[in-house]
Amino acid sequence: MNERVSEESLELRKREFDEFEGFKTLESFISAEQHLHPRSRGFFADILRRIGVASKIIGSRVQRAGLTNVLGKAGRVNIQGEQQMKLDVMSNELLMNTLQWLPAVAGMASEEEEGVMRLPPHPDEHDTYVIMFDPLDGSSNIDANVSIGTIFSIHRRVTKWGACEEVDFLQPGRRLLAAGYVIYGSSTMFVYSTGNGVHGFTLDPEVGEYVLSHPDMRIPDQCRCFSANETNYKHWDEPTKRFADHIRFGSDPHYEKTSSRYIGSMVADFHRNLLYGGVFLYPADKKHPTGKLRLLFECAPLAWLAEQAGGAATTGRQDILDIQPEKLHQRCPIVIGNSREVDLYRQMVADHDQGN
Repeated sequence: MNERVSEESLELRKREFDEFEGFKTLESFISAEQHLHPRSRGFFADILRRIGVASKIIGSRVQRAGLTNVLGKAGRVNIQGEQQMKLDVMSNELLMNTLQWLPAVAGMASEEEEGVMRLPPHPDEHDTYVIMFDPLDGSSNIDANVSIGTIFSIHRRVTKWGACEEVDFLQPGRRLLAAGYVIYGSSTMFVYSTGNGVHGFTLDPEVGEYVLSHPDMRIPDQCRCFSANETNYKHWDEPTKRFADHIRFGSDPHYEKTSSRYIGSMVADFHRNLLYGGVFLYPADKKHPTGKLRLLFECAPLAWLAEQAGGAATTGRQDILDIQPEKLHQRCPIVIGNSREVDLYRQMVADHDQGN
């Protein structure tokens, strides 16, 4: 069979993808995206499908946590030095076990694990991927029944032969092939991007399927939410304090209707700001001079989504997606959300550095 596809045929497929209406599930959406790549053999699509399946199981466990004795601490500490919750452990094991059987997955890395999981080499060395995930972001809020989530990202491996190496994971966010999150709240939503916009799917519990509910998500221009742990204000540097004061207490009419909204689960804070417009920040401070959040497991995946939705993410001096990771559990400061506010923060940091 001729593998070449005419431009007319490809354009027809794109129109079918763009004009598809009605009850569109995550499965059918992934299939439609796959058809935009005629040479695709479905390995990458299978990974996204399997993450969707795993997230349904995690969501079910989260909803029944109070009834099945999986609330509370697990009695052990993760690589971050943090107490693991029982649901952290369960979610981590579930994702690992669900994804390791896919032949195109060369390896996985989790926020809950010290190193990487290397899987047996796939005979087709050109179509193998590495997956990173935070299995349950915001897990400290589990017992309070606050929205939590799963964050994931996918890179094509860069090494060519044998088992994957840590370098396969240490890639800048610009090279991501896909990233997304699942939020477990009043409803369960699967939000992801493969570089073709950001799309959200809500789980219909009656049929057990994710259904497209938020196509082509864009961050609104209005900054409705200022999301930060403001008790850390005293530890922030001067440009960060200036930025916060400008939004919260300044005379700029753009911020007249801005409210402080902070949940403490990055997924939940980011998701709300994606829908309503706003900025989330967890900057470097005196307690965390290199930042607190993890570059590979939290910051880069959500920065990828923010840019796909018309927003931005920065440390103040560098775009999050341009950072070259040096270690698996590297931390970094982050300001993420509306492009206007992120640009304002960059300018305030630059002015401070220049002594203005």
